[in-house]
This record gives sequence, C-alpha cells and structure tokens, in this order.
Amino acid sequence: MNTKQITRGAMMCAIYGLLLFLNQQTALTIETSANWLFAFPVLIYTSMYGNYGGGIVSIAMILMTFLFGGFTTWFYSWTAILIGYLYGSGVYHKRSHMSNFLLTAILSIFASALIIYLWAGIFGYNVHTDFQEIVALFPQVHLRVIVFLFVIVLGTMQALAIHMVGLMICLRLKINMVPIKPITKMLPPRWFGYLSIVMCALFLFSQNVLHLSVDITDLLQVIVILDLMVLDYFGVLYFMNKVIQKSHRNWAFFAIIGAFIPFVNVVWVAAGLLDCLFGLRARHQLDSRE
Repeated sequence: MNTKQITRGAMMCAIYGLLLFLNQQTALTIETSANWLFAFPVLIYTSMYGNYGGGIVSIAMILMTFLFGGFTTWFYSWTAILIGYLYGSGVYHKRSHMSNFLLTAILSIFASALIIYLWAGIFGYNVHTDFQEIVALFPQVHLRVIVFLFVIVLGTMQALAIHMVGLMICLRLKINMVPIKPITKMLPPRWFGYLSIVMCALFLFSQNVLHLSVDITDLLQVIVILDLMVLDYFGVLYFMNKVIQKSHRNWAFFAIIGAFIPFVNVVWVAAGLLDCLFGLRARHQLDSRE
C-alpha cells in the first residue's frame, strides 16, 4: 500500500468514526433509522482498492466500534461494514449491478430478521405489540405474514438505498465499474406476467373455492404481495420510460411517487403486468425507430 492509499484509508476511518460519534450524540438515531450509512466508507474504499485494502480498513473500523459504540451499535455497524465490503468488492471486480444488489438485499433481509427476532428473544419484548396497529388495519392478514413482509421490505429498501447511493458516489468519484444499463433496456420477462396471473388466481381461489391449510394460505398471501410489489416496480420502469420518450423529465418524480400512493399504485401494477405480457415498452421502441 502506498501513501495515497493509507491516507485515504485513514480518511474513511475518520468518516466512520464521525458517524459513530454522531450516532452517540443523537441518542442512537443513525443506527435505529439509517444504519446503512455505516456501509459507505468501506464501500468506497473497497471499490477503489480491492479486497486487501478494504479488508484492512474494515478491521480498523470494527475495532473503532469498541471505542465509540455499545452492544447494539456493534451489530448494526458490523453488518453494514460487511455489506459495504462485499458490495465494494463486487464493484472492484466488475460484477454486474444486479448481482451486487441481490447480495446486498439478501444480507440486509437477514440482518433485519435478526434485529426483529433476535432482539425479541434477548430483550423479551412482544413482537405483536410493535405491529398491533398494522394488524388492526389489515385484520385479514395474519401477524406472521405482516412481520415476514416487513422484514423483506425493510431489507430490500435498505439494499436499494445502499445500491443507489453507492452508484451515485462511484460515478461522482469516477470509480471504474460496469456501465449502468439504461432504463430503456430494463425489460421485464414475459414469464413473470404469466406467473403473476397464476399466483393471483390461486390466492383468490384459496379464499373461497379451495380449502387449503392456514400455512399454505399464508404462503400464497406472502408470494402474491411480493409479486405485486415487483409488478409495481415494473410499472415505475414503464412510466419512467414514457417520461424519457416524451422528454418530460420533470415528471419523473410523479412516475416514481405514484407507485407508493394507495389505490393509485394499482395503475402502476397494471402497467407493469401489461408490460410483462405484451412488451409495451419494446413495441414503443420499435415504433419510434420506424
């Protein structure tokens, strides 16, 4: 390691130490609401200098946590360091962005599950109490389904935050990585549209026609909700593509925010399903070329 690498490594450790200090001064606000921020110092350094340099910086950050953090901070920061190190390694070795995101999502979901279930076992709090208001809003959905979906959504959103902010930082710092695929080339697979129809039909039949066990019904419910979330994402891609084609980039915000508004996002889900089945964006691209 040359002097430049050592200096930048020390700078990343200083940034990480500042995050730990701010976390302590703000009553653990960072680790409870945005613990994914701990991932970026080691992510940036590993993206620039690879596994060996990133590993040394990661160990230094882990040791710093003993000085500036408590028991819960150890868990939150160490999982973030692991995610940042593996993501940065993927960028350095030029793995695909989808591979980096999926690995980050898996680790984030696993960490979220540990936070909920392990903390409940150690500190003895009741999970039902935390989700009581959500259960009251959706009485037809069982508690374990809500908790399971919460874990998946929380982990996926954290992974998305790390992925998007990490890409922006890497682009800003001009770190060499795999080129980002434009939205116009992110086409959904047709088989997913057929699978969505089959799963939704099975779930509807399970409510009245089919007599399935509670476990199977809960599993179908989880699958259908996750399927609708993916279709909602495909709907965002569809409307973003329309915004780009019409050169109305100021409408990009509404193409994204509409996917999160109840009842309105039904249009996004329908657009995502139709795009899967009929390739709407691919047809529009062919028509524009002709």
